[in-house]
Amino acid sequence: MNLVFEEIEREFNFKIQQHQRLSGGSISSVYRLTTNQGEFVIKLNKAENISLFKAEKEGLDILNRTKTLITPRIYEVKTFSEHSCIFMEYIPAGNVQANTFKNFGEKLAELHSYSSKQFGLENDNFIGTLNQNNQPHANWNEFYWHQRIQPQYAMALKQNLIDENDIPEKDAFLKIIAQEFSDVKPSLLHGDLWAGNYLIAANAEAVLIDPAVYYGHPMMDIGMSKLFGGFNAEFYDAYKSNIDIKQLWENQIELAQWYYLLVHLNLFGKSYLKSVQKIKNKYFNG
Repeated sequence: MNLVFEEIEREFNFKIQQHQRLSGGSISSVYRLTTNQGEFVIKLNKAENISLFKAEKEGLDILNRTKTLITPRIYEVKTFSEHSCIFMEYIPAGNVQANTFKNFGEKLAELHSYSSKQFGLENDNFIGTLNQNNQPHANWNEFYWHQRIQPQYAMALKQNLIDENDIPEKDAFLKIIAQEFSDVKPSLLHGDLWAGNYLIAANAEAVLIDPAVYYGHPMMDIGMSKLFGGFNAEFYDAYKSNIDIKQLWENQIELAQWYYLLVHLNLFGKSYLKSVQKIKNKYFNG
């Protein structure tokens, strides 16, 4: 590994005084670098995986332009030797304060107020290591089927994780989603908002990292945030008080989680199948 750090020094023309492995690097190796030019974060992967970092940079740049929640500044995405990397700002960590999660919820609602004419995004990106399709659609139910649910079921079928009869019928799906999701404008989303994808900065503000950005239904972010235990209650209270969507809140969250459970099924295997089937059966076999 020392050879890699020597290569990094040559590529970025600084001297590394100290390096520290950071947590959360299940896809890429993540390091905090203390150099003679300051402190930075670098994420490393194989050279052929540079598309992951290009998509990450695009997503963080989109979020940053809203001036809502903090995101790290991206300095460069490049390949060198056998590696690809994303080189970014290091944001010193802080502690949760009394208003941290209240502010987080308010600012997420502000982020979700940024809209587009259609659901989707100009470019495809990734959810974890899986391709995430973002072809635009005018309606949420069409987008959610064609760009989210159906591709994940097709992937699971190809991996022999499910049978064909596990897949909901398209027309029934479109009808249910149209009924359960309110008619809202597309909202700018983080796209993968769980506890591992935000940090608390020294000023006690939330910092977003590792996005899977697109314009979608805002309950996608809320659903993902609640999938593995959820955030502080003040976060949800503040968010809910700053949005118009209050009807069908719980149903929308559960149906949003369906996509993320399918992603986990495809990434990690059949331990997630029961949770996927539970949602499918609740709304389509009743």
